[in-house]
Amino acid sequence: MIVYGSWGCGICANCRQGQENYCQKRAGEGPGLRGGHDGGMAEYLPVPAARYLIPLGTLDPRQAAPLSDAGLTSYHAVKRSLHLLGPGSTAVVIGAGGLGQMTIQILRVLSAATTVVAVDTDAGKLETAQRLGDEAIARIRDMTEQQGAQLVLDMVGMDATLRMAARVARVLGHLTIVGLGGGALPVDFSSPPHKCSVASPCWGSLTEPMDVITLAQQEKIKVLVEHFPLQRANEAYQLLHDGRIQGRAVITPHA
Repeated sequence: MIVYGSWGCGICANCRQGQENYCQKRAGEGPGLRGGHDGGMAEYLPVPAARYLIPLGTLDPRQAAPLSDAGLTSYHAVKRSLHLLGPGSTAVVIGAGGLGQMTIQILRVLSAATTVVAVDTDAGKLETAQRLGDEAIARIRDMTEQQGAQLVLDMVGMDATLRMAARVARVLGHLTIVGLGGGALPVDFSSPPHKCSVASPCWGSLTEPMDVITLAQQEKIKVLVEHFPLQRANEAYQLLHDGRIQGRAVITPHA
């Protein structure tokens, strides 16, 4: 089992539609979310209702754990824009870390987009990041005949990446902010492009983990995981901070 960790009130309008991630009364009260409960690394975790337990089938829980976070977040962010991603369309993913890697896989599986562009820059080297960002913008504009991409997903959310996202999105497209980099999207009459929908989706709905797990069971998506025992939790956090984790880190109570 994995735990769907957004525990809604169950009675508000959003919860009744299966969107407990957007609960109007108890948003963020699941384990591991902002404002949530402690104990995300505990050996045992109390769960308020059976509906929050998602069966894994034959999947290894240690390998499947990131599906409830990176997998679900990516799936939910892509799903809202599938109607834009027909043959000949372009999707851009800014930030090719663990979350971005999962998003690219899900785009390939779910959409008919002809081109998926991944952009990644080293935010620690601002001059290089700016140069590469300008080059990426020019190449994406050329690839799309100066029209921009139907969907741009910013998995970073910094000022520089959000500015890039606005410049490579197209009229009537989608610009989706997933990353929590603390940046702000500049908005004026012409940027983002006219009628480009900007959204910041949060995690995923209660039914979507089942879809994500099915994709993993069918080996259509895979998560690169590095395992750590609880005793090495501080080391795992430091490696994450330093950008030295390939994919996702999973901490288990026992070695």
